[in-house]
This record gives sequence, structure tokens and C-alpha cells, in this order.
Amino acid sequence: MSAYSLRCRVCEEVTVAEPLDSCRRCDGPTDLVYDWPAIERSVTRRSVAAGPRSLWRYAPLLPAGAHVDVGAGWTPLVHSDLLSDALDVEVLLKLEGENPTASYKDRVATVAVSAALDHGMKTLCCSSTGNLGDAVAAAAGATGLEAVVLAPVGAQSAAVAARHPGARVFAVGGTYDDCRRLELELGALFPWGFVSGNLHPYASEGAKTISFEIAEQLDWQLPDAVICPAASGTLFSKLAQGFSEVTRAGLAAEPVPRMFAGQALGSSPIADAFADDRRISRVAASTHFASLAVGDPSYGDLALGAARATGGAVLAVAEEQIVAHTALLAETTGVAPDFSGGAALGALVEALRRGHIRRGSRVVLVVTGARPQPGARADARVVTVQPDVRDVLAALGVWS
Repeated sequence: MSAYSLRCRVCEEVTVAEPLDSCRRCDGPTDLVYDWPAIERSVTRRSVAAGPRSLWRYAPLLPAGAHVDVGAGWTPLVHSDLLSDALDVEVLLKLEGENPTASYKDRVATVAVSAALDHGMKTLCCSSTGNLGDAVAAAAGATGLEAVVLAPVGAQSAAVAARHPGARVFAVGGTYDDCRRLELELGALFPWGFVSGNLHPYASEGAKTISFEIAEQLDWQLPDAVICPAASGTLFSKLAQGFSEVTRAGLAAEPVPRMFAGQALGSSPIADAFADDRRISRVAASTHFASLAVGDPSYGDLALGAARATGGAVLAVAEEQIVAHTALLAETTGVAPDFSGGAALGALVEALRRGHIRRGSRVVLVVTGARPQPGARADARVVTVQPDVRDVLAALGVWS
């Protein structure tokens, strides 16, 4: 038996790990399940410390045999004196902008490319508002894979193309949700690796390594609370999963941290469902922040479960507060965060205001990425398409 398998979230059928969009039995979403007896026997603090200074130091808790290492992971965890004094809690910043393309998406792309190579794939496709496309194009280029990026018009598609000339970048005249739908439709037509499709159970595992690093960097003493931004809910739920796994492996002791997330008020289906104590309802995403504009969160239910199970919360943050808190984060820490960092800080401030987090607590704020840097103009290399799979096929030269 392999070290990991696929398990359906709905019918719980366990199958051999392979690239699948969904469960063959009931069409439900799938997640990886690991050989925990083997992990518990072999994974120790010493074995982890002997690993590389990248996310692959946690290889037994990750999928893929081809460990592609482009430098993702092992990002700094730093204390913020000014924020700690201002908020009366100990604030530590997990600086994901220190990854190769300046966001935590490098972790996702690294595992996605590794899984693609394991399964003999030659092309990797993703939907992106900027950061994931950057990360996938970089990781694919470093391993000889072709990258296809679907990004909403205006979502830094030209900059992605400029930085990664080998990638095929399509600017889609629609939303991120339209891009994700196109990606899934293309998945039925091409034997590619799709980050939101057949490779998603594997790729998303990269995000949980942030939790492993936080635990190790705190000498395996877990913080009281962890705060991050939320869009699809993937990062938030994977952070919670990571803390659960680090305790199950015997590397750290319970309790796991209370988990908090911030969403942009105009695109807050998870926060709305949490506030109303109900299930997720799809919304029309309305926010100026592309990285937070997801109206149909694929991991929304898991994110809700993580918040409720840990005694945390998912909170909506007004757009003007995201701008203000992004500026505050930059002014008080010396980092150049993107607006997702402002959403996370806004959620922390609101959680403190509501009394969800006690004064004096140790809190980790996950700064998911750095502010995007302008790239050379590359409009001639970006193909604009409508949110119709036939238009994408025509641009690919396989439909007329």
C-alpha cells in the first residue's frame, strides 16, 4: 500500500492515489489520507530537523515521490514589537512573501508540480488572480513542464507572462470563479494536471506546511491563535489540518490553536455563514481585492468546520479597513504585504475587539504574500478570451 491514498469526503470510499477530479463512486470531493501508523513510527523532531530547509523537511506528511525543490517553505517567523504593544498580545508574523515568487502559493505549486511529474503529466494548468499563476509558471518552468494560466482580465496576467515567458497566459473576461469553471471543463478534455481539478487533493497539501513550520519555529509549542486571510477557504482549512497533524504525529502537544480568518466584506460567503450559523451559500463576489474575490469557496465548509471546532471565527472586514490595516501592517513591521495581509490583520483586530482572543495571548498572523511588483509589459503574450471553453480551445488552436 502507498504511504497515502484518496478518500471521498462524502461516501468515505478510499482508493489508490491517482489524479481524479472527484470520487468515482459518488462524485464527491476527495482528500489525501496517510498511513498514520507508519508516520507515528518514523517521524520525530530529530528526523524533521535533519531535513532540508524547505517544505520537504516534512516529506512523510506530504504526497509525491518526485520532491521538486524550488526553495519554497521555511519562511521567517518574526516578532512584531509595535503590533504586540499596540494590540496587547504577542504578535508573530509568518512572512510568506519570502517564498520564491513572494507568496505561500509557491508551496502549493511545488507539490502540484511534484505530483504532476509522479503521474507523467507534461502540462500544468491553474486558475489564478496572480499569485498562484506566478508560482505555477515558475515551478513548471524549473522542471520543464508547460504552464497554462487562466486569470481574470486585469489580474496581473501581463506581469505573470512577463516574468515567465514560457507560460501560456489567458486573460479571461470574467471572474475567478469563471476561470475555475473553465479549468474544470478543460480537465474533461486534456490529460493535463489541473491545480483546481485532478491535482487539487495533492497541491493543497502544500499549504499545511505553514503550520508545521510555525510549530517547529516555536520549539514545538503551539500558539494560542492563528489568523490568516480567506478566499476559497483552502489555506484556512489546511492550516487547521496541519496543526491537527502535528499533534497526531506526536511532534507537538494539544490544544491546537484557535483559528481565525478574515474575508473582504463584499466577498464573504464563509464569514456570512459563520455569523448566521448555517451552511455556505454562493455569493456574487464584489470586492476590489482580486485575491479575495471568491464567491463560491471550494473549501468553505471545511473552513467553517475548522473555525467552529477550534473555537475561532471567520470575520468579514470592510474594504476601507483592509486598506487601512494593510498600511498599518507595512508601517509597523517593515514588510510590504499584499491586501490579504490587511484582511488578516483586520480580522485579528476585530477578534480582539469582540473578546474572542484574550489579551496576552501568543498570536501568529500569516502574511500570505508580498505586494506584487510591477513587471514589464507583456500584453502581446497574453491572449484575451471569453469565459467559454470553446473560446479557450480556439486560442489553443484545437477549435475553429
